[in-house]
Amino acid sequence: MALEKDILTVSEAARMCSVTRATVWRWIKAGRLRSAATAGGHHRIHLDDLQDLRRKNDMEIRIRYGRAERRILIVDDDPGVRKVLTRTLSREGYTVAWASDGFEAGLQTIRFKPDLIILDLFMPRVDGFEVCRRIKSDKETAHIRIIAVSGFADRENRQRILDYGADRFMPKPIDIRSIRKGISDLLK
Repeated sequence: MALEKDILTVSEAARMCSVTRATVWRWIKAGRLRSAATAGGHHRIHLDDLQDLRRKNDMEIRIRYGRAERRILIVDDDPGVRKVLTRTLSREGYTVAWASDGFEAGLQTIRFKPDLIILDLFMPRVDGFEVCRRIKSDKETAHIRIIAVSGFADRENRQRILDYGADRFMPKPIDIRSIRKGISDLLK
């Protein structure tokens, strides 16, 4: 399979192996993975060296056009939230799609096949509770991780969405660091 590139950044190598950047750094520091430093001090890894490490340690490597593809669906009726999350997550290497209501979320789940959904609870047409219930009750989609978000973060809403199968609940306004950590934890 021809790849787009043979030289990888630490982040790209981490995504390909489904590990954190810190893990790749530990491999480099321990001498398990060869790297070269650029004039600016950034490390680059040759794809062949990463594949050698994988073979020696019997690790699965996830390559799709040169990188692991993790798909995140953002479901929120607020265009500002969608824009910020789309920009942030795309920069981190995720493939991102969005839906503006629960009905559209159902269609996008079938078409886009996300690994994770960031799901607002209160939207027009079909709310996030019903979206979560349907996704988690269908054997074809039950594996999809769901982070529920809402500006109405009372105990009742939190417990209700977790009972429907959401993996995490986070209050709005969304803290980008917390959402990154939640995504990282759930997609390991």
